[in-house]
Amino acid sequence: MTQTERTQLTPHFKLYEFTRSGVAADHDLPNCPNAAQTAALEALCQNVLEPLRHRFGPIVISSGFRSPAVNRLIPGAAPASQHTKGEAADIVVGTPERAMALYRFIRDRLDFDQLIWEPIDAPVPRWIHVSYTRRRKNRHSVL
Repeated sequence: MTQTERTQLTPHFKLYEFTRSGVAADHDLPNCPNAAQTAALEALCQNVLEPLRHRFGPIVISSGFRSPAVNRLIPGAAPASQHTKGEAADIVVGTPERAMALYRFIRDRLDFDQLIWEPIDAPVPRWIHVSYTRRRKNRHSVL
């Protein structure tokens, strides 16, 4: 882990949690956010992930920041994904009960841009995608 990856974004989240990527490692691609993307990750942590951490305990990020090159290699990833802007994270949910509790807490109590139960048609999600933006008013889009 580099010194940059050790950067503490907020009390409970380090930059490394958002930049580690099997796809990047497998293809020898850099996956480092610039200053604006890092600031967006900090805002995501402060406004969504820290409140989740305080309510539910440790939160594990399965996918955070993605460089455009990494994002192109992710099956089904939108070319303009908020992951490429540092505005999105996919959260490991654990049990079905925890998944529902996390989803409802975000939906009902937090400011967010998008909240997606993934895969969308699954009765139980494998992960929850959540995003937060400072570029405009957050949409509170729920899928």
